[in-house]
Amino acid sequence: FQVIPWVGGVLDIQCFPTSPLWRANFVASVVNLLQSHPRLAGVQINIEPMPTGNADFLLLLDDIRQAMPVGKILSVAAYPPPTLWHPVPAVHWEQKYFRQVARRVDQLAPMMYDTAIRFPKCYQHLMSSWTTDIVEWSEGTQVLFGIPVYSDTGVGYHYPKVENLHNALLGIHAGLSKLSNYRFLPTNYAGVAMYCAWEMDQQEWDYFEREFEKKEKEPEL
Repeated sequence: FQVIPWVGGVLDIQCFPTSPLWRANFVASVVNLLQSHPRLAGVQINIEPMPTGNADFLLLLDDIRQAMPVGKILSVAAYPPPTLWHPVPAVHWEQKYFRQVARRVDQLAPMMYDTAIRFPKCYQHLMSSWTTDIVEWSEGTQVLFGIPVYSDTGVGYHYPKVENLHNALLGIHAGLSKLSNYRFLPTNYAGVAMYCAWEMDQQEWDYFEREFEKKEKEPEL
């Protein structure tokens, strides 16, 4: 196992990337965390929301990268590409910005949920499209696709019967198949990141295990 803790918070409430003093204190806290707990593999920066084009966030990533101990992983809870299905710019990154972030980190975990989509086929199609775009935009940086396994209801931006493990994996597999032409996986594809594992029930774990085993046994064409 590699343990990579989330660090960050809510933009302009707990996190203030526009402030040089805040950035310096945040970077120092990251370094202190990794030095105090050397078994940690790195950190994942998770600041929400993070509008596309935010130059101060890029400065923060540069500062963290320069200060982090050698060999530690710098990961980011990233945002998926824009979509007409969910036109909220604060939680989507344009291609140019996505690439700028990707060049500064070791790992991207795009949060591919909270779309407010009500129809399973539409969500699967969006996941497939996002998969191809993210792999192509990631500049070769390792990618873990963030998938929804939580059960928030009544929030208006998440419908558990649509955004769930089953539909997410169907969409991701379709996107990976388009990228690979059924022959090989992208070298920077590392798997999926479940949000959140503590809400997974046994039925979901069993389904995930069956899907994993099925993909492992598929013949190479």
